[in-house]
Amino acid sequence: MHDLAFPMTAADRSMLRHFRNSLPKHQRTQFDASVANLMETETRFAVDRPSQQHILMGSCAVCAYHQWRAYGLDETAAKTAVGRSITTFSNGVSRLLIWLWYRLSKDPFEATRRYTAQINQTYGAMFDIAFSELEDGFVSVVKVCGYKAFLARHDAEHLLDLFCEWDRVWIDSIPKGIRFSRPSTIAQGAGSCRFEFRRE
Repeated sequence: MHDLAFPMTAADRSMLRHFRNSLPKHQRTQFDASVANLMETETRFAVDRPSQQHILMGSCAVCAYHQWRAYGLDETAAKTAVGRSITTFSNGVSRLLIWLWYRLSKDPFEATRRYTAQINQTYGAMFDIAFSELEDGFVSVVKVCGYKAFLARHDAEHLLDLFCEWDRVWIDSIPKGIRFSRPSTIAQGAGSCRFEFRRE
């Protein structure tokens, strides 16, 4: 993949290796070709680096799913295999970094509020995320999900809930003192994903 709008980072390469190595050896060459082809068709959507990284993750998931199906797994088993790859990618490192971030924060709730307030810029143009204050906390609402749009373009919306499950990495790391709820997600058929945070 030499014609990407933004050079691949070490994290991008690690992601590719992670998904590639999860597949049977004789499926990996086709996986490489499929990801490269998908990334090429998505060039016009990679308008910033975060968007390109989302597209790469989506491409890895879709192509791994197809390779598992070609290997002989049924739809459920192939989806489970892809979900395992998504949730285990950098899981340990991510949990450690989140734990350290909270440990070094004087006020974890306020640190979470500040980060969430500017997350729309962090996630890039593929997402539209609104932030608003609540009486006892704040809420982040994903109005447009970049993964849903990507998967819809490639007839793979049945994989969307796997990306929601990926949120468990940071949700499970939220410390005591912060009450979190996610009452709705787009993958469940709602119009938006709602993330609510309240100080306990």
